[in-house]
Amino acid sequence: MRKLQYYGMATFSLAVFLLIWQTAAFSKLVELPAPWETAKTFFDLVVRGDPFYEKTLQELTLASLKMVLAGCCLSLLVGLPLGILMGSWPKLEIFANTVLEMLRPIPPLAWIPLGYVLFARMEAPTFWVQLLIVFVGSFFPILLSTVEGVKNVEKIYLDVARSCGAPQRDILFKVRLPAAAPLIITGVRVGLGVGWMSIIAAEFVGGKTGIGYYIWSVYNIGGRTAEIISGMIAIGLVSFLLNKSVLFLEKRLTPWRFC
Repeated sequence: MRKLQYYGMATFSLAVFLLIWQTAAFSKLVELPAPWETAKTFFDLVVRGDPFYEKTLQELTLASLKMVLAGCCLSLLVGLPLGILMGSWPKLEIFANTVLEMLRPIPPLAWIPLGYVLFARMEAPTFWVQLLIVFVGSFFPILLSTVEGVKNVEKIYLDVARSCGAPQRDILFKVRLPAAAPLIITGVRVGLGVGWMSIIAAEFVGGKTGIGYYIWSVYNIGGRTAEIISGMIAIGLVSFLLNKSVLFLEKRLTPWRFC
């Protein structure tokens, strides 16, 4: 029953959104194509691709997605162990926070000029700059969620493990990490979202591939609104699927939370 209510409400909200869109397009108050025109353009881009760029919408989107997954995996490889160490040893957290809290407020896009300086001698500097932007965007949510998850493990769990003679290794991998897993996964969800937004924005100002580059390019060559909106729809769909994938993984890794 709850699922029927959920899908019914979701369908109703989508219908209301399309009605507002159609009304705005019909009124000519703004230069918007009608929903059916955009749907036709979206379908053509998926099936035939853009004749000017000779790529389909999914190829353009996949190029951005690969960069996001690479950058987020790198963030996870660095942020997860660092977060575990910072959450387990307060002195290390105090030491690292001095620098991290100065870097965290800097927007990912502000790293672009420095990135081009750092990677100027690399064979493909734009690739490394975009990887850096995604890494910066996704790193801090993963790191902070891991630190908080490890720090906030209930003390009674740790006391029981110690009283039973569990070694530090078992306390870490069998007590701290399972208890911190929900917060860590939340950090991964947020990190993926920020990384996805970061790569789209980064492609606006550099690079020759990706869905962000495509949206900015079709705007510059004549404001092809239907193509722009089609690209935005693709971005939204990928973001939705990424979020659902992490939620699916969360249910598998922490089944006790959904009993």
